[in-house]
Amino acid sequence: MTTKYGFSNVREGLVEYLKGAYPTKWGDFETAKVLGEDVFGSPKPHPNAALNLFLEQDIRFALPFSAYRATLGGFSSLVSGEPGTALPRLTLASTVYGMDVTRGELSRLAHSTVCKMSLDGCCEGVCVLSAGNNPPERRTEALNRIYDAMVKEGKGDVLSSFSLGSIVCVNCAKTPEQAHRLWCAMIWAELPRIFGVGKSWEEV
Repeated sequence: MTTKYGFSNVREGLVEYLKGAYPTKWGDFETAKVLGEDVFGSPKPHPNAALNLFLEQDIRFALPFSAYRATLGGFSSLVSGEPGTALPRLTLASTVYGMDVTRGELSRLAHSTVCKMSLDGCCEGVCVLSAGNNPPERRTEALNRIYDAMVKEGKGDVLSSFSLGSIVCVNCAKTPEQAHRLWCAMIWAELPRIFGVGKSWEEV
């Protein structure tokens, strides 16, 4: 309506309001209190509907994160039959591709991290990864739990933080938690390219 009736100042105010929920910088994502479609209040729109809105209104800065948010519900959500959720074919293809890339890269990171932890073990006697006091089966179970925690069990927000404090000792938890933080910052920088929106945040 703001576009149709020429209320440019209203449109600018609304777009400015969206910037906090659809950040373009990694630091802003980490500190945001409200993210994505949650900013619209109740009833919260489907992530696809928010993505369609930004496409129609050419709000380019919001497209990378909006596309990422649309992937959080998995493929079934991306192809939802709800009114207003059908994505343009090219957008759907690039969003599915982006989902596969982010989850595939995280899976590889988790696998390499867990393999290294398995080989290194732990010198803390109370840690489940300590070879001295724990049978191999228990250590394997713990490593599987670490992998699942890192990949968020294949669903949800892979950019959100996680803690392994309940699985391993503090020293062992540092390595995967730090590796995940570094990975998140790297993926964030590539989000526009991964989701086919642009080559960089600056270009968007």
